Amino acid sequence: MALRSQTLAATLFPLLVLLGIAFTAGCIQQSRLHLERDSANAHFRMQWEQLKAGDPHSAAHFGTYLFKPLATLSSFDKGVDDISGYTMRVEAHIQHSMATPPLRPADAYLRFGNLTMASVLQLFFPLFILFYCYNSYTQEQASGTLRLLLLQGVGKAAILLGKAVLHLALVNGMLLCGLLLYLPPLLLSGSTPVSIARILLLVICYACYGSIFLLLGMAVSAGARNGRQSLIILAGIWLLWNVIAPRLTAAIGERLHPLPSQHALQEKIEKAIRMGIHGDDPREERMEKLRERVLKQYQVSDERQLPVNFDAIRMQANEDYAQLVYDKYAAATDSIIRLQHSITRYVALADPYLAIRSISMTLCGTDYAHHWHFDTSARRYRNDFIRRLNMQLASKGKADENFYMATPQFDYHPPDTFTVLRGQVWQLLSLLLWLPLSFLLLKIAAGYETFL
Repeated sequence: MALRSQTLAATLFPLLVLLGIAFTAGCIQQSRLHLERDSANAHFRMQWEQLKAGDPHSAAHFGTYLFKPLATLSSFDKGVDDISGYTMRVEAHIQHSMATPPLRPADAYLRFGNLTMASVLQLFFPLFILFYCYNSYTQEQASGTLRLLLLQGVGKAAILLGKAVLHLALVNGMLLCGLLLYLPPLLLSGSTPVSIARILLLVICYACYGSIFLLLGMAVSAGARNGRQSLIILAGIWLLWNVIAPRLTAAIGERLHPLPSQHALQEKIEKAIRMGIHGDDPREERMEKLRERVLKQYQVSDERQLPVNFDAIRMQANEDYAQLVYDKYAAATDSIIRLQHSITRYVALADPYLAIRSISMTLCGTDYAHHWHFDTSARRYRNDFIRRLNMQLASKGKADENFYMATPQFDYHPPDTFTVLRGQVWQLLSLLLWLPLSFLLLKIAAGYETFL
């Protein structure tokens, strides 16, 4: 019956088409971004190595740019990349944030984001599954075949179990067909290696996600009075899990843990740099203490007698203190963002969509944790970059092309799989709980003619 039914083809074909559209768009955009990023990296590196500035501090003001490497799986799931940004400006005295591209004004984009393979599997794949199985049991009642099966001695539980095994095989076969068709070319087109463990976990988690919807759909079909009632209930579940709950939890998190505005945060940072982190250490007093300490270190009574450039030492001291201030407020902002995410993390126990969305972004390297890791690494490089120039000014007073060519390039290494998965315990637990719970609901439905 499953092979003769056109429902399977009507479900599989749109899924493969949507995945193909998302795959093509993702590959085109990924290729363009790779070319732009490689070209920009080469351009700014060439500018830096050919810099004619003899004053290292002038070179620090000239600065450079850092670009976040594109993860191979980022075209599968873009995560927060379009919001968090890809580029960071590096220059003296100013701590730049990640530069983000402008958001598209389209309402669909603001609600659901880009059409990626992950969004197809997270949003539309459950709809295909529910459309496929919502009538799997009620049609037996409507056609009269259920009565014939029961008269032959077959129990309701055996019928549902057989259907569940068949549909699980078909649905997960559809999923594997789509992933095996598009995932290998995606991996081959990427420039960064991908952990096999991440790919396997990604496939397993999406298989669990699809199986939850299928078992739940069959349970509702077995307990509903007819196919129309079953379809309405399942559409309501999808709407609650995939549309309402994500927006509601995000709004609750923002309301409970509001972020300060960029303007207010910048004012606090500038005030802390000027008056001290705790408001009791003005910059003038800090510089005077630094002057006395350096004079005492070199056993001289005047700055002109120093064998080093005191202006460069003072500028580096200001940079170090500004970094302490920035780290304090960046850590405070990060804690607020993580508190906002904690609301979603706990709600994910009741919503498999929130769980798979978070796991998918993590395994693809496009979640907030990866963004924070890159931001921290980029700022560490920025501080070493400026310190190297200021120390060159302090000791040598000038720099040549050989010095600029010897400047280390930014080399970013993302966190390993185990490290990033430690923050996904609740999400993984959600999938592991909902899978047997869905099967339990199917067993309950098998024991009663109607449970609604």
